[in-house]
Amino acid sequence: MLRRLALAVSCLFLAGNTYATGDQNESALLVSKFNDLTNQWALISYDLRTYDGLKKYCADHSFRRNVAETLNGIHHYDSLLYERLTVKARFSNNHEIKKVIHQIEAFETKYKASNFSKTLSEECSDQRSLERNSDELRNDIGMNSYDSQVILLEATLDKYVKNITKLMDHINDHIHHLHID
Repeated sequence: MLRRLALAVSCLFLAGNTYATGDQNESALLVSKFNDLTNQWALISYDLRTYDGLKKYCADHSFRRNVAETLNGIHHYDSLLYERLTVKARFSNNHEIKKVIHQIEAFETKYKASNFSKTLSEECSDQRSLERNSDELRNDIGMNSYDSQVILLEATLDKYVKNITKLMDHINDHIHHLHID
């Protein structure tokens, strides 16, 4: 009887260690995948910050799909990170965990995929309008000129993309030294 009890306790201990190791591996994979997606976003955002990048986004379906898939992946993995961190925050008073939770909440509300799609759709509409009227606008001077309108579009787009990138970088920086397992 004592042997069976000892065997049962040993099995539970091994199962607990295996679960913890599996959980740690899953957490490491989660952090790694988020890091990969953040790097992928960095490449995409480099293109999106310019007027030419906006034109590419508006005209190239495969590029637009790649942007959407990357953002959807980021939102998926940051949701998983959010779940892990909220559980950990219940048992910890770590300020950094709470900060990352707040950053993920901001990212998920302000820059969710539907908001991004809507914003870039509006930018594409402005870009198409600008191109339709380009001959007329090239003769204008000042704020109404073609070049000024391009600069305004780039500035708006650059600010939006930089905000997304900044939030993602903050989240990525913090999760690397948080132990979320």
